[in-house]
Amino acid sequence: MRTRDQLIGAVTLVVATYFGVMRIAEAKCDAAVGSRGLPLDESRPDDLAAFRRLQQQLTLMGQTGFAERLESLRGAKELWVAPGLGPDRWAAYVEALGLVRRIYIRRVALLDPLAHLYPRGAPATVPRAAQAAFAWLSLGGAMRHELAHRDGAVEEAPAYAAELGWYEEVRRSDFMSSLEGENLAAWEWAIDSSVASAQKAARLAGVPMPSSP
Repeated sequence: MRTRDQLIGAVTLVVATYFGVMRIAEAKCDAAVGSRGLPLDESRPDDLAAFRRLQQQLTLMGQTGFAERLESLRGAKELWVAPGLGPDRWAAYVEALGLVRRIYIRRVALLDPLAHLYPRGAPATVPRAAQAAFAWLSLGGAMRHELAHRDGAVEEAPAYAAELGWYEEVRRSDFMSSLEGENLAAWEWAIDSSVASAQKAARLAGVPMPSSP
């Protein structure tokens, strides 16, 4: 066999091996979230529209940079939808073989954050505006948590710290300063509830968390 043919054969083998390993890594990521991941792109208009609503809500809350970061991850095919992710998770970061990194969003949580937050129906004692704010904050906080893992946080403590810090950033935002009356009360309750929920989850995970300020 001529040297040129040997070289072509070697390159072909390397490429085939790479893509084979890549498919294995992708399958490992999907297995970790209980189902085949779905791309968050134009091929799934309902999911993409729901993601745009999340971006709009984040922008309304003064979190434009965060919304843009999520869009960059989506464009890089690092943001996926997971229909099989369990009801105890809003989202999950998974990596495999050093080749694939993905943040999966539970599909129900993306399409209807309120339905994910209150699967048995929201309590009648909580005003609708507070319920909706709590749902959006919970989804945003979960994304901030998983983004911390994607950016290098191996342990849960720094990821929960990033999530809690994000809630406090929203609390101090111009968005909150612009609210009045019942709207302000709804969002204040939602932030307090989000902080309490994150602290409870951290404790259950064995992560010591300081009390909220």
